[in-house]
Amino acid sequence: MSEELIKLLEGKIDKDRIKTLINKDDKIFKFFVQHCCKNKLTSWRAAWVLHHAIQKNDNRIKPHLKKIILSIKEKKDGHQRELLKIVQKMELTEKEEGYFFDSCVNLWEEVHKKPATRYYAGLFIIKMAKKYPEIKNELEALTSEYYTKTLSSGIRRIFDRELLKIN
Repeated sequence: MSEELIKLLEGKIDKDRIKTLINKDDKIFKFFVQHCCKNKLTSWRAAWVLHHAIQKNDNRIKPHLKKIILSIKEKKDGHQRELLKIVQKMELTEKEEGYFFDSCVNLWEEVHKKPATRYYAGLFIIKMAKKYPEIKNELEALTSEYYTKTLSSGIRRIFDRELLKIN
């Protein structure tokens, strides 16, 4: 079965068909969750489809959250972005927030990463600053010109707008 599912992720993807399969069969869902955490060529595609297939705070993802969060650091930019999107759909425990916050700060600090990946990491950092005001002190350093100059102008504007909401 896994070879057939991987073939669905190669070439042109029929996202709706795969979403239907994921939501119809728990074994297929678990396969996609496990596959999205790997470093295979099709793993980022599994994460992309999974992000589109799950609902906000999807109970099926909860048992796998820590594994997903911990796998982020070893992935390439686009794959990281899709995993960030999956995790951001979920309500996290305090411990999961800590792991995820650390991952997001590490991604944010890597100024050579793709702006969209850093943007999703930055959004979570801002979300945590809203929830935990003591984090606001770190934002000043993390949002200096050094960290924002590599963002595209559109992403920078959106990010700046989100920052203004917490000040």
